[in-house]
Amino acid sequence: MKNKFASIFKSVKNWTLQNKKKAFGIYSVTALILIICIITSFVIIGSDTSGQSVYKEEVVTYGTLTVGVTESGSIDVGTSVQTLDIDISEYTTSSDSFSFGNPGGMMGMGNNQSTSSDSDSDTRVLEVEEVYVSVGQVVSEGDKIARLSSDSVNKIRADLEEDVVSAQNTYDQTLAEQQVSDLSADSTYTINEMYGSYAQSEYDTAVQKLQDAIDDAQKELDDAKETLEEYKKDLEEDQTELPQLKALVTNAEYTVSNIDVATATYAWVDAENIREEAQELYEACEEEIEDLNDSISEQETKIEELEIALLNAQKEYDLGVIEAKTTYEIHNLYYSEADEIREVNKLQSSLAVEMAEDDLEEAKEKLEEFDRYIVDDVIVSGYNGVISEISISAGDELYSDSSIFVVNDYEEVTVTVDVDEEDISSAQLGAEAKVYIEAFPDEIFAATVTDVGDATYDSSTATTSYEITVSLSGDDLSELYTGMTSDVTFITSETEDVLYISNRAVTRENGVSTVKVKGADGKIKTVTVETGFSDGSNVEVKSGLSEGDIVIIESTVN
Repeated sequence: MKNKFASIFKSVKNWTLQNKKKAFGIYSVTALILIICIITSFVIIGSDTSGQSVYKEEVVTYGTLTVGVTESGSIDVGTSVQTLDIDISEYTTSSDSFSFGNPGGMMGMGNNQSTSSDSDSDTRVLEVEEVYVSVGQVVSEGDKIARLSSDSVNKIRADLEEDVVSAQNTYDQTLAEQQVSDLSADSTYTINEMYGSYAQSEYDTAVQKLQDAIDDAQKELDDAKETLEEYKKDLEEDQTELPQLKALVTNAEYTVSNIDVATATYAWVDAENIREEAQELYEACEEEIEDLNDSISEQETKIEELEIALLNAQKEYDLGVIEAKTTYEIHNLYYSEADEIREVNKLQSSLAVEMAEDDLEEAKEKLEEFDRYIVDDVIVSGYNGVISEISISAGDELYSDSSIFVVNDYEEVTVTVDVDEEDISSAQLGAEAKVYIEAFPDEIFAATVTDVGDATYDSSTATTSYEITVSLSGDDLSELYTGMTSDVTFITSETEDVLYISNRAVTRENGVSTVKVKGADGKIKTVTVETGFSDGSNVEVKSGLSEGDIVIIESTVN
C-alpha cells in the first residue's frame, strides 16, 4: 500500500512540473474552497444557543429595602356628599294630634290642633337653572356650584314666609284654647269622681263579652267536627258499596255480551237496561265519593281555621281581661286621683302652648336658614376636594336633602385585600404597610392597617383568610382614583437609608461579589463590593459604590 501511494504522489509531481500553469489554477481554486469551508465552520461553531450579550445601565440608588407579604387590591377613595341641606318642607305643627284636657277620662276633652297644612312636602321644589362645575374639577368651600331659577327660589321663600304666618296663627289659637282647656279640666274633675260607681260593672260586661266569644267559637268548632264525622261515615259506606256496584256492572256486562240479540231481543234489552242502571249507580257512587273527599278536605280546613279562631278567642280573652282590668284600675285611679288629673290637664294645655311656640321658632329658623344657604339664587360648595360625581343638571328639581355632588375625600383613601391566616401576624391593626400603585410605578405610598375583618374559610382550598383594610397617608393622594390596581405589602423586615442596586448587577464567585462600573470617561471597570440586606430584587451595597454610580447589568438574549 505504501509503494502504491508513493507511485501516485510521484506521478502527480511529474504532471505538476510539466503543467505548471494548469496546476497553479487548480491549486488556487482548491485553496479558496478550503478557506471558505474553514470560515464557515468557525461561524457555525460560534453561532450556538448561548445568544448575544445585552448591557443595561443602572444608577446606584439611596433608599429603603423592604421584605413582606404582598397582596393585590384596588384603591377606594372616600367620598363626601353635598345635599340640599335645608328644610323646605311644608309647615306642620308638632301638636297636630295633641288633645287638650283629660288624658283618659270618661269624656274626651278639648280640640285637636290641626291648623297647619298636611300636604306632601314634595310639592316644594327648587329648579336647577345652571350647573357651574364638572366631574374632575377641584372645588373649595364657598365656590359656586349651581344657580337656581329665580321663580322657584322666590316661590319657596314666599312659602316659608307663609309658614311663619301660619305658625304665628297656630300659636295665638293655642293660647286661646288653653283658657278653654283649663275650664274643661275643672269639668273633668267632676266626671272622674263618678268613675267609682260603674267601674266594676264595666269590667264584668267586658269579661262576659270575651267569654261569649270563646263559647261561640267552641260551639262552631264542635259542629264542624260533627259534620266531618258524618262525611267520613258516608264516605266509608260509599267506599264499601263501590266494589259491589262494580261487580254488578261487570255481571251485567257479561250477561249482555252472552245474549244473542237476534234471537232474544227482549232479554237483551232487559239486560242492557240493568247494565245501564248498574253503571249509573256505580258512577253516582264514584262521584259521591269524590264529593265527600272534597267536602272532608274543606271541612278539615274549616276545622283548622276554627281551631285557630278558638285559640285567638282565648288569646283575646286573656288580653281582654288584662285590658279590662287595666281600665278598671285606671277608672278607680281617676276616681281616687281626680284632683291630680285636673292639674295634669292644665299642664298639658301649657305644654301645647310651648310646642306651638317652638313650631313658630322653627318656621322662622327655616326661613333664615334658607336665606343663608341660597344667596343670589346660587348654591355654593361646603367641601374642599375633587368632584367625582355631579347629581344635578339644568332643569332638575331639588327637594330637601337632594344630592347635589360628590367630592373625593382624600383623607379616606383605602385598599382592602385578603390575607392568609399564616400571614396575619404581619397585618395586625395599626401595622405599617406600603402600597405600590400600578399607575404610579415610581412612587411608594405609606399606609396603616385600620380594619381587620372576620375570618373567611374557603372550602375549595381549605384555607382561612382575613379581609384587611389599610388607609393611605401623605400629601400626594389627590391624583388617585377609585379602582386603581395596587399591591399592598405588609412589612416583615426592612432596612432604611441604604445604597442598593439590582441583584442582577452583582457577580458572585468564590465568596467575592463584584460589579461592573461605568466611569465618567465611559470605560468599564470591575469593582469589588460588600453586599447586605436583599428584598429579592435589589440588594444593599455596604461598600465599594457611591450614590449616583452607574453599574452595568449584563443579560443574554438568544
